[in-house]
Amino acid sequence: MRGAAWVFALAVSLWGPLAAGRSHASTLEPETIRATKLANGLAVIVCEDPASPVASVEVVVRAGSADDPIGQHGLAHLVEHACWAWVGEDDPRAAIEDVGGVTNAGTLRDYTHFSATVAADDLPVAIRALAAMVLREGFDGGAIAREQSVVLRESRARQDQPRAALNDLAFEAVFGSAHPYGGRIEGDELSIAALGPGQVTHFYRTWYVPNNMAVIVAGRADFDVVRAHVQASFGRRAPAAVPAHAGAIVDRPSPGGVRVAPTSHSDAYVMAAFVGPAADEQPEVCASDLLATLLCHESFGRLAKTLRSEQGLASQVGADFLTQRDRALFGVWAVCKPGDVEAVKQTIRQALAAAAAQPPSAQELKTAKRLLAAEYAFANETPADRAATLAFYEAVDTYRAASSYLPRVRAVTGEDVMRVAQWYSGEPVWVVLLPEARQP
Repeated sequence: MRGAAWVFALAVSLWGPLAAGRSHASTLEPETIRATKLANGLAVIVCEDPASPVASVEVVVRAGSADDPIGQHGLAHLVEHACWAWVGEDDPRAAIEDVGGVTNAGTLRDYTHFSATVAADDLPVAIRALAAMVLREGFDGGAIAREQSVVLRESRARQDQPRAALNDLAFEAVFGSAHPYGGRIEGDELSIAALGPGQVTHFYRTWYVPNNMAVIVAGRADFDVVRAHVQASFGRRAPAAVPAHAGAIVDRPSPGGVRVAPTSHSDAYVMAAFVGPAADEQPEVCASDLLATLLCHESFGRLAKTLRSEQGLASQVGADFLTQRDRALFGVWAVCKPGDVEAVKQTIRQALAAAAAQPPSAQELKTAKRLLAAEYAFANETPADRAATLAFYEAVDTYRAASSYLPRVRAVTGEDVMRVAQWYSGEPVWVVLLPEARQP
């Protein structure tokens, strides 16, 4: 499940050799992980690494931009910001930073997370501080207004990043603006401006309940000690009924069509966008990951070699596939000169058609599996990496999937890859960013 290892990435980009000397916990093997649930339904997951000098904490709320009400895109993201909007000496982030720790947070389509990494001895500080952030008693209207301005700036900045803008446009084009996955995570100017304290409070009270959360700790941390600290910080909050996530099954094949938008950059950005598998379609997820490797690995992928080395048509080639709770986006993209867009599209069509017509050779498949396994280990090297991976899986499926990912990859056959490639061999939704001067 590629999204677990690159939960903050838009593209498959971490292609590198497996570094020597990684810790036993780096591959998230089952014996390093223990889990329980508190009486209020909060999940507690610990990945122990006694040799690590630090510990990382992720608090996951199983609600993201896919849970934004219609017309309120950006609400989940604004709630995340509001949880961080503290003023004065009681700011939980200051408590973490005072012990030399670092904090972060993010909103995705399926979930929101809050994280901290501290020296292992300061783990109780991080747990208490993150609990204070997510278990709020209320929100200040002025703080929400200030955070709206921050969110609006982030939304504008994202649209100035062509890879991010391409991905957003692809989700909208494939799923439609009315689908939970079709809206921008950050929202847009109109939707952000319409939000206020009432919507923030309602969303928070609906989704930020302990039985819809998980606390994940990775690093030097004893399971029983972690459970006691989490109980002290999170255990008093009562559970509540959680509504079902909105969703609609998106049929295959893709609906086809073309979406063109302007970019201020001089290059064109092209994506063939399709409907990929959902988290519970585990064999297809792994086969799609391997297909992305076979096509787009920068030194090994067939399509990358053709477009970059042989034809000289593209400066970059990649695949977008972040596994979601429901059926997700699978996209193959390239960066090229505006005049080469049609030639690039034709080459992408041919590469996908060839993958759908014949399975990869045994050697190709072996190499792709080796590269994917190396990436997975590389992306789970640190406690913060492992906490993020477990958080991702727990949000969209179950944390146990983190340990079973590589065995499932090893089980994929060439025929499995070919079968999945047939999902992506029809006419895609073409999403293209063209320089403003080249707009049709």
